[in-house]
Parts: sequence; C-alpha cells; structure tokens
Amino acid sequence: MKKLGYIIGKLFLDKKRNLQVIGKKVLINDCQKIGNYLFKTPLIKGLALNGYEVSILASKITKELALANPYIKEIIIDNTYQKKSFDIFKNIKTGIKYRNKFDYYIELVGSIYLRELILMKLLNAKKIIGIERKYGKHFDIIDKITKKQNHMRENGIEILKAFGIKDPGGTYDIHFDKKNKYDKLLKKKPLILYNGTASTISRSIPMEKENSILNNLANIKWAEVKKIEKENSILDLCSLIKKADLVISVDTGITHIASAFNIPTIVHKSNENVYPKSSISIENSLYDDNLYKMAEDILEYIYTMSA
Repeated sequence: MKKLGYIIGKLFLDKKRNLQVIGKKVLINDCQKIGNYLFKTPLIKGLALNGYEVSILASKITKELALANPYIKEIIIDNTYQKKSFDIFKNIKTGIKYRNKFDYYIELVGSIYLRELILMKLLNAKKIIGIERKYGKHFDIIDKITKKQNHMRENGIEILKAFGIKDPGGTYDIHFDKKNKYDKLLKKKPLILYNGTASTISRSIPMEKENSILNNLANIKWAEVKKIEKENSILDLCSLIKKADLVISVDTGITHIASAFNIPTIVHKSNENVYPKSSISIENSLYDDNLYKMAEDILEYIYTMSA
C-alpha cells in the first residue's frame, strides 16, 4: 500500500518547481508529539530570532507547550498524532485551509507516504525545504533537500544552515507561563522520578513488572522515589521533572523533557538509539537487579560535584 501510494503520488502530484521567495512566513510540520516538537525548538528559535514568523503543525498534546513558546506565531492543530492512513483526510483539510498562506514549508517527516505529498501540494507554499526521504526515494516537489542527520534536532539545524542561520544553541526550549505547579516544591531528599509508560504498549513496562522495579529502587533509603502519574497539564509535568535529581524512564517524551533541563537519566535500553541525552545519561535495562545501585552512584556523583 505504501509503495502504491508513492507511485500514484509520483505520477500525478510530484512536479518540479522553480519559485523565487520573498517573504518571512514559515510553516514547520511534525510537531504533534512531545519529542518531535522539542526536537524542533532550536529550529523554531533560530528562525524567529532572524525575523521569520514561525507557525507549526501541532496537536492538542503539544499545544500547551507551543502556546508558552514566544518564538511561535501560530499553532495549527491537525491532530495527525499517530500518522495513520486515515490522517490523509486531516492533511487535505489543513492543506486546503492554509493554501497559499506560507512562504516556506519545512517538511521534516522524511516519509514517502502519499498523505505527506498531498499536504505539500495543497499548501502550495512558495518554497518547500525538506530532508532526504526514506528508502532512497525522493520528491521533486521539494525545492531544497538537506542531508538527513543522526537525530531530529540536527535535522533542524541543517534546515537553519539552508537559511544561512547558525545553531542558536541549547538542547531544547521549554517555556513556562505564569503558573508553575511545582516551582515552590521543597525537597527533603533527592527526588527520583520513575516512568514506565510510553506511547505504545510494546515500549512500555508491563504493569506486573513495575512493582519489582519500584521495590528495587526502594533500596535507596536516602532518596524519595516517585512514580510519575498523570498531571493536569504538560507544563505541570515539565515543572515536576525540572525538580527531579534523576529520571528513570522508558524512552518517551518524559526523557526528552528531562534532557531539556539537563536532568540525569537512566533510560530503558531498547533496540533503537535513545535520544536525546542529558550530560549524564545511561541506557540500561530497568529490570537490572543493580538498578538501584546505578541510581545511587549517579546521585552520589552529582551531589559530590555540587558540594
């Protein structure tokens, strides 16, 4: 089905363009998930600081983070969160609504799906900038193609280079509004936050195994271990993570938030490269009997360095 969609798109939609651009309105796609949004914050910041009006394609999940970001001009909610085939109808709706509204469309998905090509075609931005496609395929409709990097943050930096803009620095941007739930939290002990839930069941820790992990961590008598529960908002979750001394989690949005604040992390080892990384970041199985000892070593190190 994927291959058929690519062939149809190439035959009927994928045409070369040669358009001159005079304008500053930019739309950035693929900001529907927490990690994907955070990966692009250096790109957003770099463009905004150089006079560009930046809009993003987001979801209800990332809207709160984006609303607090002073570098974003407009948030367009299309909720194509899961990237399923039926999202093509949401892409069509967004493409028609925002047709001819942008000078630049920055396409960072890198897929060969028909829905992505339809969105590019319908938006009809004056210039499309994207990254290399999967499987060595390409789309002629993309005016400027940048080389795909090892991590999505660096893909954004390559896009900045195409604009002649330097990396603004920093890992990611997380901005708070006036409310910060945990700002006045006073800790009597070092705080360890644990999370075993990811966006998919396959990447999550089974419920029956969580108790043994938490019991393992309970061996650290001089620290408080708190399981991350559902917060009222993403910014509340961010303010809690900012207070942590150590985050232990599967690879998900929580680890990306921790990295934004450079909180030490122990990330459940998977078959994929775990990104991003705080300055202290260890990939290790959370089922390891020595997990508590590893956590203790990290806490002792950071407290020794800060003494």
